[in-house]
Parts: sequence; C-alpha cells; structure tokens
Amino acid sequence: MLSGRISVISIISVCIIASILFFYNLQSRDFWAPDEGDFAEIVTELKDNFVVPHLNGKPYGEKPPLFYYIVYASKISLPSLKDEASMRVPTALFAFFFIIFTFITIRKVFNKEVAIVTTFILMTTPLFYWQARYLQVDMIFSCFLAGSLFFFLWYYNTNRSYYLYLFFFSSGLAFMIKGPLSIVLIFPVVFMFLLHEKNFGILKPGAIFAGIIIFLLVVLPWYISIYFSEGLPYLYENVIRQNLTRFFDAWSHKRPFYYYLTTLPLDFFPWSLFLPAGIYIAFTKFKADHRLKFFLIWFLWMFFFLSISSGKISKYMLPLLPSVSIIVSYALLKKESRYNVVVFSFLSVLLLILSALLLFYKTDIYKEFLHERVLIGLSCLVVSITTFFLLRRKKLIYICLSFFLFMIVCYTIANASLYKKMNSYKSPKPVCEKIKTYIEDGTPWIYYGSIRGVYMYYSGKQAIHIDEHRKDELQNMTQKLDKFYILTRRRDMNEVEGSLRSVKTMFEEKVGNTLMVFSYYQKYIQESK
Repeated sequence: MLSGRISVISIISVCIIASILFFYNLQSRDFWAPDEGDFAEIVTELKDNFVVPHLNGKPYGEKPPLFYYIVYASKISLPSLKDEASMRVPTALFAFFFIIFTFITIRKVFNKEVAIVTTFILMTTPLFYWQARYLQVDMIFSCFLAGSLFFFLWYYNTNRSYYLYLFFFSSGLAFMIKGPLSIVLIFPVVFMFLLHEKNFGILKPGAIFAGIIIFLLVVLPWYISIYFSEGLPYLYENVIRQNLTRFFDAWSHKRPFYYYLTTLPLDFFPWSLFLPAGIYIAFTKFKADHRLKFFLIWFLWMFFFLSISSGKISKYMLPLLPSVSIIVSYALLKKESRYNVVVFSFLSVLLLILSALLLFYKTDIYKEFLHERVLIGLSCLVVSITTFFLLRRKKLIYICLSFFLFMIVCYTIANASLYKKMNSYKSPKPVCEKIKTYIEDGTPWIYYGSIRGVYMYYSGKQAIHIDEHRKDELQNMTQKLDKFYILTRRRDMNEVEGSLRSVKTMFEEKVGNTLMVFSYYQKYIQESK
C-alpha cells in the first residue's frame, strides 16, 4: 500500500514539474532563426498543399511530413493561442509523454529508485529541456524512436506480441518524422542486443511479418502519394540526398568525428560528469544484467553512428539521452562512491565561483538581466553551501535532490522572464515588421542567402529566394523586375552591390549576432546613372 502510494506521488510530482518546465510561458519569445521560423512557415503553407510540404512556395523535401501535420493540427486546434505557443505545444507535449513513458518503463523494467532518478536526470538535462520548448523535429522524432525501443524491451520481458506491433508502429512514426535515419538508429540496437543475448528465437515469424506490414502501412501511403505528385526527383531529395549523401558528404555542419565529445558534456551537464562511472558500472554488469546491456548498446551504437556521420549538430544526441540517463542513474545511486564525492565537491566549488561571478562581476552590463542574475547567483550559492554540508554527512542522495531542484529553479526563472528579455536580441520579428511597411504596396522582395523562412513568416509575404554566391541569378533579376527590395546579411552585401552596381540601403538591424541589411533597387535609377 505504502509503495503504491509513493509511486503515485512520484508520478504526480514528475507530471507537475514536467508541465512547469515544458509548457510554462511558451509564448514568451518569438520564433528564432534558423529552424523555428522555417518550420513555422512550412506549417503555415500546408493550407495550400497538404500532401507536399512547401517552404517559401517551393516543395520542401528534406523530411517526411508527420511533424508538420502534428504542428498544423495543434495550430488549428488552439486558435486562441499565439502561434509561438500553439506551434510549440506539440514538442512540449511529446516531451511530457516522453518523460512519463520513460518513468513507467524504467519503473517496470528496473525499480522505483532507478525510475525516479533516471526521469529527473532526463528532465533536467539542458538539451532535453531546450528541445522540449523549441519548434524542431528532434523531440517528437526522439519520442517515437525511444518509444519503439521501450516497446521492444517490454516485448522482450513479457513475450507479448502486441508490444512488438507497437515497436513497429512507433518505428514507422519515427520514419515519418526523419526518414530512413530511424531505421539505422533503431534496428541495429535490437539486432546487437539479441546477438549478445543469443536469443533471436524470441522473434516469432508471424509477429515479425505482421509488424513489417504495420510499418509499411504507416510509411508507404505518403511516399506513394508523393511519387505521383512530385515524381522521383522529390523522392531522391528526401530519401537519398538528405540521408545517404548527407551522411558521407554533408554540405553543412561538417565537423570532425570527435565533435560530440565536445558537445555532449555541456548538453548533458552536470550529469555528464557522472557518465564515466556509469559506463564503468554498465560494462561490469554487461553479462549479468540484460536490461543495462540493452541501454548500453543503445547509447554506444547511436553515439558511434552519429559520430561517423559527416554532418553533426549537438541536438542529434537527443535520441540517446534516455539510455545515458539510465546509465548515469546507476552511478548516482551507488552508495559510498568516492568518485561521486569528488564530482560533487568539484561542482560545489564551481557553483560557488559561478555565484560570485553572477552576483559581483560586471553587474553594470546587460542591466535588464540583473534580476535573473541575482536569483540564479543566489541559487548557485545555496546549492554550493548545501552540497558542502551534505558531503560532510555523506548524504549523496540528498545532494542529487538539491541539484535536481537547482536545475528546475534555473529553468523556471528562464521560462518566467529570461527568454522574454533575450527575445529583443534574438528575434527577427522587428526586422520583418519594418519590411512589411515597404512591401505592402506589392513591390517584390528578394532574400539573398541561405533560406530563412522566419523572414517570410513574420513579413507575411513569400520572397524570391536566391542562394548566396549566386550573383548571376541576382543580375538576371534586373532583367525581369524594374524594382525590388532585397534582404541579406551584411557579409553578403559586397556581392549584392557588385551585382546590382548600386542599391539604396533602407535600414540595417542586428538579429542575434547577424547584421541584416534591407536595400532597394530601381532600374530606371540605375540607367540614369
């Protein structure tokens, strides 16, 4: 009775905290470049063509459409909310379900203590928290991907076929978010796990056949529709170029193989400091504990595969965070660990230094953030002192609790006011509001550079897009149009001025660290000169 009551209290607490972290004040900031504005514009343009996603009026073949459909459904279902909230609700909602399903699965497969610690680690991980509040595909993709592996583990432990069907169904949904990448990340984990367990016999041929049918029923209808609508070029872009070509020779975000060794420690901080001990424990239990073996294989395979891919972004680590959280939970729950004492001692000193910097160092700069600096600085000081005293009493589990609370407090402060204040530096919306006043008479406008859908979204009008360094296309526009406006980055203005010989700058404004320039070209002025 008492155990059941504790479990209910635990899951209610998880639900309340996850709601605060993921949903509170979602509309506090505008859509930020690059990805949020692109996806907002794609979702907005779905009303014109529901089968083929479009960005700035052109077919967008980078990913399958399920993410856009989910966000579009949220947008039209929540008309009373601002788009900045209604379009972010799905990522927050899937993050919420992700956390709950993780808790339930780990509670069933391991025990209550591992479930609670794992869930709080995952929930307070910087990368997970940020992606839960950001309009990108990665959270929903990771939810379906992790869900499929959780379902397989349920199947392995119970031998009930419907869990295997759910595994294939969830895998198909992950495919419809990011394409073939889902297959490469999910199925090798299952294969290597069964290989080590020497238990391929658990896979019933009839259930596997039915599962494949379920997977195909999820995936094929859209791909067949898109073939008849757009033909092979679109499928080549969606399946081959965006996956196979990008894996071997990425055209953006090309980084060395060790890149994630530099990003994961920060994206998973402070829990990343306990990862070496967790990996050591997982390897020592590899043969004896099939559950921990499964999650270790999950982590190692995804980290390896994503590391050998030529294109890398830190958010790509999101799908492996559940496995890392479980591995680290074993390290944190180890009693009388000298390693944990050393790490918590280091964190105590680090937080003390950070509190001093936040409270006393250059408080005259960015004065609008002083309130948040003081609150977070005091929180650092309290946790640092608390950790010091708890270390003397060897109460390591209470130190874990204090750090969980510290992370939750910091995130809540950010949700409440920090992002709203940062918005004035990061938002492209003010630039777009100015652009609207110039183009409202119907004058065409050009976006010169890598496409940023946020400018079309907030200006309310599609642009003629010309990729950077395509000066010949820019020159050709002078033969087609007598006048137009052009938006580009300051660094590309030399190309613009060289191609158009002379343009009139209407205004310049910073968006984040990028200086944007809005200019005007008129043909007869050119000729008269």
